[in-house]
Amino acid sequence: MATEAQRRDTRRGGRVLIRVPVRVRGITQDGGRVEETAEAFVVSRYGALLCTSTLLQMSSPLTVTNGFSHEAESFRVVWLGEKQPDGRWEIGIEADNPREDFWGIRFPTKT
Repeated sequence: MATEAQRRDTRRGGRVLIRVPVRVRGITQDGGRVEETAEAFVVSRYGALLCTSTLLQMSSPLTVTNGFSHEAESFRVVWLGEKQPDGRWEIGIEADNPREDFWGIRFPTKT
């Protein structure tokens, strides 16, 4: 099993800890549709870690609208975390067509 350091080495790009309000439209675990306000708290050029109040379906498509720029992009759910003490879920997402400027920040180069 890979260590955390090994997993970090295989990542495509740097990550930035930042809070970005987002609007999420996707599919729930039971196949229903959901649209809710959520928060991205770790972002990269290729995806993000979201905190949502609804557990989303693994591998499902997701539309995320950046709460600052109001731009929308297509993602897919690639990781489902444990339910947090506050009742929210950590959800890993990956961009279908990564854009460096979607989150409105400059990303560090991979070292």
